[in-house]
Amino acid sequence: MEAESSDLEPNDEGAGSLGPWRFVTAALPGGFSGAGLQLLSAWLGFQLMSSTLWAWHLQSLAGWSSLPSYWGEQLTTRDVWEILVNGKLSEHPFGFWTALVALGFLTWAMWAGWKIQAEAAGLRPRFAPWSLGLLDAALVGLVPILLVDVSLMWVLEKLAGTGIQGLGWLNLVGSVVVRLTAVSAFLLQWWLCRANRAGAPQGGWRLGSWSELGRHLGRSFLRLWMHPVEWALLMMGGVVVRFGLHFLVLWLAWRWGGGSPMRVWAFLALDALATVVAAWFMGWMLRVVAGFWNHDARLRAVIRQLQRRAAGHPVEA
Repeated sequence: MEAESSDLEPNDEGAGSLGPWRFVTAALPGGFSGAGLQLLSAWLGFQLMSSTLWAWHLQSLAGWSSLPSYWGEQLTTRDVWEILVNGKLSEHPFGFWTALVALGFLTWAMWAGWKIQAEAAGLRPRFAPWSLGLLDAALVGLVPILLVDVSLMWVLEKLAGTGIQGLGWLNLVGSVVVRLTAVSAFLLQWWLCRANRAGAPQGGWRLGSWSELGRHLGRSFLRLWMHPVEWALLMMGGVVVRFGLHFLVLWLAWRWGGGSPMRVWAFLALDALATVVAAWFMGWMLRVVAGFWNHDARLRAVIRQLQRRAAGHPVEA
């Protein structure tokens, strides 16, 4: 599947299988240049532009806006129900332009992330592996990830059912983290599949035969599930950092209120800062995946060379 050339030798220390933790430090540089800046800009536009357009949409439904005066007041359940039903949010919750702009920035962010990963792995960021890798991830990753997600949710619900207050809070917070980590796991499977396709001699459009497709899917699957603890800790940590920052900004806005336009702009600036930090973490994770995949691909190339030597076949340069 991957290129046969490799700079690893069979007796090299780096020829052993390494987990993703070994590439964490090496992936730190590179977040504020080239494709990294595109990723930051895309997520910043997604967060701020879509939020702004949604606020304008709500203002158009209500006919007026009192955000600077009343933002942050405590709302009762009845108030929320009145806003959803009588405010026509159930009919047009986001508006056409909000959804369109959000989808555009999200697509840009996904493509910029692919460019970061491809550059770090020494690959060309083609469209074919980017799109077909998503189908590969659905084939090999969707069912096992859902099984793990459902199992963990079942355990949390059983613990909450004991009536112990602390376990109830664990279920409330843990269920959110588990669901978001499951989404991150599917994205990680996509990242591994598209890198493997991009490293194929055919460039990602096709894989030559059904047997090659099977090997490609198997390798992509094992690259995730052979290191479940390390990947899970990295993904869960990323979820806590990314969404924790946004929750902290929202909590501050809710506690302090929006008594003046200046305070509202301050919260907007804090949300923008949280978005940039979260986007940097995503770029860092993409570089970790690229480093892990690149090493594993070179390791497999060395193994193939040893197998060819043992079989008496000439070894390709």
